[in-house]
Formats: sequence, C-alpha cells, structure tokens
Amino acid sequence: MRLGHQEFRRILISMPEIWHFVDRINCRKKGGIWFSIDGAGVFLSVLIHNVAGAGDISAVKIKGSRTGWLPMNRNWGQNWHINADLKNQPLSFEVTSSDGLTVTSYNVAPKDWNFGQTFEGKQFQS
Repeated sequence: MRLGHQEFRRILISMPEIWHFVDRINCRKKGGIWFSIDGAGVFLSVLIHNVAGAGDISAVKIKGSRTGWLPMNRNWGQNWHINADLKNQPLSFEVTSSDGLTVTSYNVAPKDWNFGQTFEGKQFQS
C-alpha cells in the first residue's frame, strides 16, 4: 500500500517520538540547482534537480532576454514546462520552494543553449 504525503504526515504527527526526527530537515546539496532543458520548438520542458533547502518546488518562473518573468506550469514531479519562444536568448530562473523561499539565477543558460543541455544556477541556503 502506498500512502500519499498528507496521509503519511497525519500518521507521523500522531507519533510524536518519530515526528520529532522527520518534521523538517533541510536538504543539503553540493553545487547549485541544475536546470535540464528539453523540448522542441516553442515547447520548453525543464527538469529542476539538486534542490537544497526544503527540497521541493512550489513555483518556477523563467525569463529570456526579450521577455519578462513568465510562470511555468508543473508537468509532473519536478518537470516544469511553458510554451514560449525563448530560443537565442539567455535564460534566467526564479525557483520558489514549498517553504516560501525564492532563489533567482540570472543568465543560467547562454543565448546559444540547446535542448538536452543542463545548466547550474544558484542554490538555496541549507
């Protein structure tokens, strides 16, 4: 049987001796957040990984050199997507974690980025 996050949390809360150890432990990661870019044409999919701090993401925005900040939609897991023509522009990312902290990485991908590449940005402090 698999438990959803909320059900697992409810069970743990009812067991304070265990909850004390798993309540909220920040993830520590070496290096920055990794942005793996995939897609085709104007469809852009970004896998965001190596996330420290809370470890999970609640919102992502992307910015090209010719756009403002554009909100991305969660596809599944930590894959985020958008339909926007961002080719030939350096890309910046704004990542918000589930605990409300935000980290902004400017010009993570250079203007000549291609699908299938991974770039490293700033990291949450842990």
